[in-house]
Amino acid sequence: MEAVGELAWFRNEIWRSLTRPRDFARHLARDHYGLAGVLVALVAGVGLSIGIDLLVLASKGISPTGFVPRMLIDALLLSVRLTVTAAVVAWIATGAVRIAGRTGGSLDQLFTALTFSLAPLILAPVVGLAVPVASTVLSVDATNSTLTIASAIILALFARVIVGLALNIRGILPPLVAVLAFVVVIVMGASVLADEISRMRFLAYAVAPQIVSDFTVAPATGKRYELLGFDLTVPQGWTIASGGVSGEAARFESSTATLVVARARGAALSTADSYADIVGIPQRVGVHDIWMQRDVVRLNGMLVVDDRYGGTYEGRHVLWRQFTAVPGGQGLALLYRVVEPADEQVALAEAAAIAATWHITSEGR
Repeated sequence: MEAVGELAWFRNEIWRSLTRPRDFARHLARDHYGLAGVLVALVAGVGLSIGIDLLVLASKGISPTGFVPRMLIDALLLSVRLTVTAAVVAWIATGAVRIAGRTGGSLDQLFTALTFSLAPLILAPVVGLAVPVASTVLSVDATNSTLTIASAIILALFARVIVGLALNIRGILPPLVAVLAFVVVIVMGASVLADEISRMRFLAYAVAPQIVSDFTVAPATGKRYELLGFDLTVPQGWTIASGGVSGEAARFESSTATLVVARARGAALSTADSYADIVGIPQRVGVHDIWMQRDVVRLNGMLVVDDRYGGTYEGRHVLWRQFTAVPGGQGLALLYRVVEPADEQVALAEAAAIAATWHITSEGR
């Protein structure tokens, strides 16, 4: 009976934090929640992971049924990471309050304030499940609309987390100190969970591609190549080379540069930025004085990650421009590389002009 009573209390407190956040925040300084905060963080982490995974799969038109074990493992790992992050961030925020010469806001209180503000994320799987369910009974257009609405609701849940966090911290700290603690929590949390934030950002791009700018570079003129899964045009002076290297769909060479069409490996649960990193990171091994710039554009109907990076390798200046697209579950990347470029901007422009002619056909999706 006692266990049932504790479970009912826990359920009621979560419900109160969701439906009456101001009342919950007012009582936060007086009540003791103990390990309840840990359990909320664990469940919220599971909800966040599964919710995002479901929407990422839906945005690619992939059924989630074959990914349940992977989703559960990812959910467990994220829940642990979210709980540890909450503890570390609460500890740092407590230290910041002490450094400011203020009292109030114990570690336990700040941890509870942070973890119970995550409670809205528990609802994320319910929202994510709406999309695959809709895909079985509705048309494609209706399913896309459901995906858009579900993604908007997930973003609203994140906004609700921020509101709850602000109210909870204000409930245990004076106004100026509460602002300091809130800023510390937001900055630290965003830094540690940057990967999940990036997944949400690319999910938003996939759902609403109109928010991404068009790639307006004039396409290159020259010889047209139609190969397995894609086609593109390379300028005069470029020739196709037989690379025969694993993972390469094609290789082109000029007197000054190399262009590789690489098959970008990744997982169905990954977004386009992860595919781009898998292609680009090996290129930068051993490179010093690295600089990098990343944009996301719409190119010939595709959402494309446009990476520019360079550095010094064995005393020589090397420049890359990489375009990565993931239409469906298969990724492709155009990888342009030039050593000791006479003019960086000219080289980058040539890569962009070739990319402007790039189309991925049905075999490459």
